[in-house]
This record gives sequence, C-alpha cells and structure tokens, in this order.
Amino acid sequence: MIYLRIGEIIKSKDKFAITAHLSPDGDSIGSMLGLYNALKESGKSVDMFIDDNLPYKYSFLPGFNDIKGIENVEGRYSCLFVLDSGDADRTGRCKELIKVSDTVVNIDHHITNNLFGDLNIVDTNSSSVGEMIYQLLKLNGFEISKNVAMCLYTSILTDTGGFKYSNTTSMTFSIAGDLINTGINFTDIYSKVYDVKTLPQVRLMSKVTSTLEMALDNKLALMSLNKEMLEECNASEEDAGEFVNIARDIDSVEVAVFIKELSNGLCRVSLRSKEYIDVRKIAEKFGGGGHIRAAGCTIKGSMTDVKNHIISEVQKAMEGMQ
Repeated sequence: MIYLRIGEIIKSKDKFAITAHLSPDGDSIGSMLGLYNALKESGKSVDMFIDDNLPYKYSFLPGFNDIKGIENVEGRYSCLFVLDSGDADRTGRCKELIKVSDTVVNIDHHITNNLFGDLNIVDTNSSSVGEMIYQLLKLNGFEISKNVAMCLYTSILTDTGGFKYSNTTSMTFSIAGDLINTGINFTDIYSKVYDVKTLPQVRLMSKVTSTLEMALDNKLALMSLNKEMLEECNASEEDAGEFVNIARDIDSVEVAVFIKELSNGLCRVSLRSKEYIDVRKIAEKFGGGGHIRAAGCTIKGSMTDVKNHIISEVQKAMEGMQ
C-alpha cells in the first residue's frame, strides 16, 4: 500500500521539504502545516516553501510563520512532499525543489493530476489533501496531536466550504470528529476562517459587489477587482479570497465568476457552480484546473476581454446541458 511506503520513507529519512500550489488556500496551508507539525514532532528536519503571499487569516495555525520563500532553499532534501498541486508548475518556482530532492511524493485530490512524483497518491474521492494527510499519519502510527489536528481540521473545513460542498462524505465527518476529539477549539477555527473580517476587507467587499453583472438569464454572475480598489481600501488580494461565493449564493445563479486584475496584463479568474456546470472544464480551456464546483485559471488580457472569453465558455457549457 502506497501510504505505508511513504510512511517508511518518513520513518527512515531525516530531512524533508514541503511545498504546495500558488495562491495558497486553506487546504494547501492546512495540509502543509499538519504534515509539518507531525514530522517536527517526530524529530525530523523540515522546511516549508510557498512561492506566493500567504493569506493572513491562517496565521493562527501552528507553524505558519515557518513557511519560507523559495529563495531560502539550502542544501538537499531526502524527500519533497508536493501537496494539492495537479502538476509541478502549479508550485511556481518551488518546482526547483525537485532538483534538490532525492524522492518526490505527490499527494493530491485533483482529477487532472499528471502523476509527476516518484510516489503519487491521487485520491479524487477525498474532500481535501488534509483528509489524505490524516490517513497517511494514522495508517503509519503517527500521533495526531492538537497542533496537527488544528491544521488538518482547517484544511478539511475550508475545502468543503464548512462541510457544505458535495465533496463532503461520511468519511469526512468521521475524520473531522476524530480531530475534534483531540481537544481543538473547532468553533474558534470556524470563526477565524469565516467570520472575522478586517475593516479594509469590508470596504473592499463593498466595492467588489458594486461591480456585479448578471448574464445568461441571471444564471451567471460576474464580479471584478482591480488594483485601484485594493489601493483605495488599503487591502490585499487575499482579502477578496471568498468574495466569489457572494455571487454564487444569489438564488438564480448557477455559475459565479470573480476576475482579479494582476500585473503584467494578467487576470486571475475564480469560478464556482452549484448543481450542473463543471467549472473545472471551463478553467482547463485557459490552462487552469480545479474541481467540478470550484476551479480557477490565469488568463492574459484586459479585464473586458477576459470577461467576454469566460461568458462565452459558460454559455457554451450551459447550451451543452440543454
């Protein structure tokens, strides 16, 4: 069993690196920190790397401040864990870690994963990578401490949308229950992830919702964010991380789109759907990916051009369902 083979690597090796995808979210950070804390508690040397800004709202998780930028790589690693990434390029410059690692372990739950590791665990039935890290630790006899549980619970909580999304299973609830039994304050975790908002974030939300556009008989909702809005509100892009859900929650909407203007003529697009549109397929047409109900991509072009491209692809997807 591959989980046990990876467990033997953990037990027999001493120096590890962990990385995850660009635009880090609750699953990538939570699963990374869960594995990190478990390895550290087992006496291992571990470094974590992400080639992007970190969402501050996860700073309450133990080990958060130990995550480094790729410029801080020193020496070789016995094993590199790449988490929640469909391919090595999703990690940005952190893919260079592969060159300085003896073994690469790829752990993911995306159907588009291209099995780039020396060892690959890709389980599309898992709600999150956090759920998979839990299985890895339990099957190999590692203790799930309170610190590890906090991180893995956050991973599962966020990738299931607070246990609301269709990727939530009975196994998800069973694992969440086991993590709660370690004594974590799960209500506080939920509050910090979903309820607490900064003043700049609330001001930014007001500006973003004012951009709301409806299309395709009100089945498609679009919102946008530009750099001027961020500057006016003294906010960061991570403050808008969950805004796409505001558009998705409109009663008539099947697909929600949130377009964020980046530098160098690029736009980052977040897509969500409710019942029947596979937004992953739409994202893949632009070189992105994700899940059936939640996906994303980065597209070169102006905000207007990107918006028109996305509307066209969503329209095709809806027409294909008729």
